[in-house]
Amino acid sequence: MSVLRCVASTAVAVGAVVALATAPRANAAEPTFNFEVKGQVYSETTDFGTGVDRTGSRTDLHFQRLRLVVTGMFDDTYGFKFQTCGNCGTSKQGALGYALTAQGVSEDDRDVRIIDGYAIANYSEQFNLKVGLTKIPLTRANLDDCFAPLSQDRSMFSYTAFGNSAAKFSRDIGVVAWGGFNDDKLRYFAAVFQGREGITQTVNPFGGATVVSSPQPKSTLEFVGRMHYAFLDAEPGAGYQGSYLGDLKVFTIGGGLAYQGDVAYRDVTATGVVQDNSTVNYKAYAADVMFEYPTKVGTFTATGQYLKLDFDDAYKTNFNPGDRLVDIAGLNGQKNGGFVKAAYILPVKIGKEGKLQPYALYEDWKFAFLLGVTNQKIKQTGGGINYYIHGQNVRLTAEYLKTDFGTATGFVGARINPTTGAPIDKLKSYNTFRMMFQVGAF
Repeated sequence: MSVLRCVASTAVAVGAVVALATAPRANAAEPTFNFEVKGQVYSETTDFGTGVDRTGSRTDLHFQRLRLVVTGMFDDTYGFKFQTCGNCGTSKQGALGYALTAQGVSEDDRDVRIIDGYAIANYSEQFNLKVGLTKIPLTRANLDDCFAPLSQDRSMFSYTAFGNSAAKFSRDIGVVAWGGFNDDKLRYFAAVFQGREGITQTVNPFGGATVVSSPQPKSTLEFVGRMHYAFLDAEPGAGYQGSYLGDLKVFTIGGGLAYQGDVAYRDVTATGVVQDNSTVNYKAYAADVMFEYPTKVGTFTATGQYLKLDFDDAYKTNFNPGDRLVDIAGLNGQKNGGFVKAAYILPVKIGKEGKLQPYALYEDWKFAFLLGVTNQKIKQTGGGINYYIHGQNVRLTAEYLKTDFGTATGFVGARINPTTGAPIDKLKSYNTFRMMFQVGAF
């Protein structure tokens, strides 16, 4: 372990402990517990995925999220939160095809894991801590409540490195300090995470072979910072919602940065042999805006996100499939792009309190290397309608998406050439119709 990492790790640990130990104790209070149970059932019909050539349509039913959330507070300051997540049946792999969850191939795996688990220290409006496994506060999209997105789900492409699990590309273990000033209009997040660590194993989508990444060159920490300013109403809490359903007037602009040094070797052969000791760094840049304004004729919403992940173009000289799939390239590796979304809540109620919100979206991304294609481009257009039966607690959404690839690509589940391992079945574009029924006690 380098001297720099020792110093940084010690500083983070000591700072967190000192803050926890020396902060003024809130008035003694009885411990309190809050339980939340919520789930999302998805139906997705896509015009590829079945038949010998995989060009037949397929309908997939699955739980997108099953959550049990427990928050326990010792008093007004200290507490702990954990959250489980589970999936059942087949699941769609973003824009890349279908795969079975672990439960689909093993009765012993119920595919439930803890995705959040962190200590809470709420000292003041200006300074609070989360210590443990929690969300990476780089982008607004990642901090959006996944049970309150504007469209049916958050962007398929807005996650960050590393790894092939949501516990790594949307969350990580570390320390997050956050707080607000000027009546919480100016909000900041400052975090130190494990970042990339060790060696990653994953499955090559073409052929199913297990591939292994290169070793981590040095043990370093990932640093993440984010700020936003709310020109209208302050957005409450340590996260966001895709729509506040007309309850707030919102115009918030934000941005984030992330950095981790020496995350991967620059020169590696296709068989995983490291050629020299030269390394690359990880850098990320994000910018976003959210606007929502209720009027007598309805509530208007518009939001946008830009994200760039940079690994010093390591994909040009590092040909190890393990590195390319889950670290320097792939869906969450080097890329840049973003999305815009717009929506409108009709000024009428459907039933006792129901609200209708049609929306449209457009995404445009460029990936350094994705599923065998260098400089792959993906564009996604679509729209849908949200029916809020009882706010976000009971919600029905229907959505259409059209996905276009700049270069025809293979996909998860495609046939491969047994000699070369290259995909036989390729897509230039496809269409998806999906629906979601969401119910939660939260």
